[in-house]
Amino acid sequence: MRQEEEIYEDDDSSDTDGMEGPDFQGTRLAYIKPIALDDAKALGLVIPSEIKLPANVTLYALHAADGRTLGITDNWASAYSAAVQNNFVPVSVH
Repeated sequence: MRQEEEIYEDDDSSDTDGMEGPDFQGTRLAYIKPIALDDAKALGLVIPSEIKLPANVTLYALHAADGRTLGITDNWASAYSAAVQNNFVPVSVH
């Protein structure tokens, strides 16, 4: 006799660590935008005194579709990975 397996939806919504974004036809969009160091500081980034960044460094901000800043990183790939790991669909903004 064949045993039937129960299939459950994998609900990872608890793994988003409070990163909620609006749905666009069922898709949570996040925007990756290159920003300057001064812009990152204006968004609330605090850099420890031990870390020295050049004034012309390019950082990458990850924003929810409603404009909230979800995170700031030093490379595009990290911003993309953070979006995907938190069930967002990343889109680049230039």
